[in-house]
Amino acid sequence: MNKYTMYSSGTYYRVETSKKIIEVLEYLRINKIRVHIEYGNVLTGQSWGDKYENGCIGRSCGPVKVPLLIHNSLSRGGGAILDHCIVLIRDTAKPHNIRYQHPTYSTKK
Repeated sequence: MNKYTMYSSGTYYRVETSKKIIEVLEYLRINKIRVHIEYGNVLTGQSWGDKYENGCIGRSCGPVKVPLLIHNSLSRGGGAILDHCIVLIRDTAKPHNIRYQHPTYSTKK
């Protein structure tokens, strides 16, 4: 069973999720910034290379509000973000600012 903890905003994140990622996701959610998220091994920083997503950060309804990746800020619904598996977050708009990058981030070759 997944264990979650509630952040000050009322959004729930997995207990394994770093404080830095939580802060970045909350900032992006509040400011409705569209991003590219890459998942990977958070111990090594190695991107899975096959799983990335683009969208705006939202959150689910109900008593446990988890972060969602929705198509754009006007959309409703989307998939839950694997917040405990993030190795890279960057803006989708140029100049593609990096919002978070694992210290040893690398991609599969």
